[in-house]
Amino acid sequence: MKAKKARLFLGLIFCAIATGNATALTRSALAQSNSSMTDLPLRGPVTNPVSITQAMSETLTQSPRAASLRLQLGIAKSEVVRATQMPNPSFLMDNGYRAEFTYRYGVAIPLEPPWKMALRIIAAKKQIKRVDLEISKSLWALRGDIRRAYTEVLIAQERYETFKELANLNLALLDTADKKCKAGDVARVDVFRAELASTQAAINRDQAAAEVLRAKQSLNVLLGRKHDLDIIVPRLESVPVQLKAEQSSYIPDLQAPLPVLSQLEAMAYDHRLDLKIVDQTLKAARAGLNVSLANVVPTPAIGVGRSAVNGPPLVAGNGPSPNTFHGFFFQAFADIPIFNFQQGDIAKYKSVMEQLRAERLTQKNIIEQEVVHAYQSVVMQRQKIQTYQEKALSRSIEIANLMQRSYQVGEKDITAALQAQQANTQVRNDYLDAIKAYELAYTDLEQAIGTTLY
Repeated sequence: MKAKKARLFLGLIFCAIATGNATALTRSALAQSNSSMTDLPLRGPVTNPVSITQAMSETLTQSPRAASLRLQLGIAKSEVVRATQMPNPSFLMDNGYRAEFTYRYGVAIPLEPPWKMALRIIAAKKQIKRVDLEISKSLWALRGDIRRAYTEVLIAQERYETFKELANLNLALLDTADKKCKAGDVARVDVFRAELASTQAAINRDQAAAEVLRAKQSLNVLLGRKHDLDIIVPRLESVPVQLKAEQSSYIPDLQAPLPVLSQLEAMAYDHRLDLKIVDQTLKAARAGLNVSLANVVPTPAIGVGRSAVNGPPLVAGNGPSPNTFHGFFFQAFADIPIFNFQQGDIAKYKSVMEQLRAERLTQKNIIEQEVVHAYQSVVMQRQKIQTYQEKALSRSIEIANLMQRSYQVGEKDITAALQAQQANTQVRNDYLDAIKAYELAYTDLEQAIGTTLY
């Protein structure tokens, strides 16, 4: 009997020593990981919290990508200057050395019909409008990139908070297992399981912290900032850290119905810049055809100048010959459009116009597919988010809390408590994945219809 009590006493001492060391090491690791998260290698914060609207405005005004896109318009406007160019005059010189000396000096001046310049200016303006639409399309695509990058930061922050809470819960379980082991209620294997779960949670939390850093740096670069500047993105308040959730701009208003699919398709046909670019390219091709047709009529040129003829003298050493005279001349030049009547450019523009009409039908087909795909993705994610909000989230939190209390009072073992916490974390991460998928699908839908929904 005494030997049994001695073995029990020694076991309790060993358990206390082992669990005490394990708990100390785990707490030290968690503290070190927490400090690494709070001391991110970013300078700042240098600004107030940045909303998605502010991020878009800053990118479109300060990002070098947007500046490079806008400068393309200046290149296109130079075509108007090119359209006002006229043919240069030519200098004429004709000297003859025969029995008499003759010469002519003058200039040849092209006389371009005024409608040619007018048609070139019209064609240049059509091209400027097309380039302007291309720039708007690129800026609209950049807007979608901003929303996606902002979403990455938002979801990364919430995922970090989820893993951070799990790490704290596992640490609490470790403390409970430590106390129970010292009291002789549980075996030391419970402590080791809690320690392992805490270590895994700390690893996941630190990885989530690194993901936050990566997403913030990427967003900074997109905004045109230095990558090492801190940027504060407001948290997604509706993530259920507590049971009661508040609506956020990134959480769909499930009470507000989505527009019907046919309405979204009509909006896309009205607003998509791809269709407008094709239409404007067709107008530019038609204007180019008009320029080619105008160039069929040649540009004439006139030559004017002074001419003189010096005949031989009647007697050597005497005065000038009576055949010597001076005067002026006038010439006219014009090409005859026999072999070149702009048939190549005319055929090219006609073929381009035919291809653009087919391209318009192709773009409408592509737009319809994109709208349908993005719309159905938004609908599916809305339903998924609604299910999580109404059923899964609250039930998962309730189960995790009950399991932890049950372990504390000795009704459940630590395996059930750890599994419940991990399941709760998984549900919350799946909910964040649904929010991210919804936001990406929502962004794709706006990109597909070419305008904002609300």
